[in-house]
Amino acid sequence: MRSPFLTPKISTMKKTLISLLALLLVAQISRAIDQSYYVTIDNTQGTMLRDNLYSITIAGPQNMSYKKLWEAYKTTDVYPADSAVKAGKIWDMYSNVLYTPGLGQCGTYSDVGSCYNREHSLPKSWFDEGQPAYYDMGHIVPTDGYVNNQRSNYIFGECANGTRLVNGKYHGKGKLGASTFAGFSISDPVFEPDDEYKGDFARMYMYMIVRYKKGNKDGITFTSGHGSDMFNSSDTNFGFTNYSVALLMKWHRLDPVSVKEINRNNGMQKVQGNRNPFIDYPILAEYLWGTKANDIFLFVNAVASFDPAFIPGVSDGAASQEEALEEIPVSRAAQIIIENGQLLILREGAVYSVTGARIR
Repeated sequence: MRSPFLTPKISTMKKTLISLLALLLVAQISRAIDQSYYVTIDNTQGTMLRDNLYSITIAGPQNMSYKKLWEAYKTTDVYPADSAVKAGKIWDMYSNVLYTPGLGQCGTYSDVGSCYNREHSLPKSWFDEGQPAYYDMGHIVPTDGYVNNQRSNYIFGECANGTRLVNGKYHGKGKLGASTFAGFSISDPVFEPDDEYKGDFARMYMYMIVRYKKGNKDGITFTSGHGSDMFNSSDTNFGFTNYSVALLMKWHRLDPVSVKEINRNNGMQKVQGNRNPFIDYPILAEYLWGTKANDIFLFVNAVASFDPAFIPGVSDGAASQEEALEEIPVSRAAQIIIENGQLLILREGAVYSVTGARIR
């Protein structure tokens, strides 16, 4: 999810303002680890880089179960305290419904707003419900049950005139329709999440293909049913199809790591003992599937999301962020306001906290 308040082609004064905002942002983020967690990936490339990431991520999920996800969501997937009426409510990426943690768990559902459940963003039928992937919160998020049912086990993609579910004031975030993703022919419907969460889901898939790489100790593969459109049984593209590389890298770049993801990643480590490397070091995706493929990864060339220089919603994880600041579109221009002694951000008629949470 992009940060809502950064401006384009900016003057020195505005750049200073952005720097101050960035400092305010990072002050709100709980820094759970340091670079030493990833020491084994420094000065590696290609297959060795991927394999070392696998060795790091197999630390989890520890002491986890499908049932324990309900309890975990109470801290890992709720809106922050400064989010006004949303504070403490379930952060649902499939609908605008504000569920109370522990209440409204599915259960049965008849429409948007009935209840929330545990969505395998990478459908469980693709890996035959194998454990521990079945309860790995690296890809399982709380979502509206009715929208989850609409998504079913269809692959992620892009569609022009898909169906978005609506129930009065409640509506789905995402739509189901015919694929329009250029260069690839997909016969079945695809589910397109809203733009603000596309990067989140892309990085979940990157985590999963590293944690459960070909030959993983748990014997998990992702190619059953529709999964074969996004994953391959060989180690080509480190397990992704060409379609997945094109789609997920696009989403990863257009929707950079957000405060929401950083905080959830910290919570995931506490719950199940591992982290998503592509949230901590988003530039890693480029070294496996992008512009830096087969280059040697060096920490000196990367900025972690737990580093003060990282700007949630803007930084791509490269050591130099000047270019990223210069490329922020004009439509995202914003202004700072103070209301009741609280620093807020006003952009395009909406009001946000300094952590990027929409207040109204």
